[in-house]
Amino acid sequence: MKRAALYFALLMACGAAARPLGVFLWHLSGNDFVTQVSGEPGVDKWHQSPNAAYQQRYAEGYQAGVVDATQGRLWCAPPGMKPTEVDDRIWSDLRERAGKMPGSAAAELVRLYVARFPCPERRQP
Repeated sequence: MKRAALYFALLMACGAAARPLGVFLWHLSGNDFVTQVSGEPGVDKWHQSPNAAYQQRYAEGYQAGVVDATQGRLWCAPPGMKPTEVDDRIWSDLRERAGKMPGSAAAELVRLYVARFPCPERRQP
């Protein structure tokens, strides 16, 4: 009986150590996205705590997924503009709206990309 309790305690300890730093829903709110992508206040990107760094990378990956799914269809980056420049402009727009976006981060990102970078009209043949 004692041996079974010891094995159970060891199993639980190993399981706790293997947990990821954070678990996030697929569906972020705009407010949560801004908090995560901004990282810890006053700390540069390379000196964040492990949990803040994880959250920041998660938010950046979330944004990359939104961009991959919508670029060229719903919005168009200007020719010659680097992806990081495009993202920086969107992040500044998002930070201005911090605390005012309880809805979907994906919907808010798309709305901002479309407003800032509309696609040129295509002529019908």
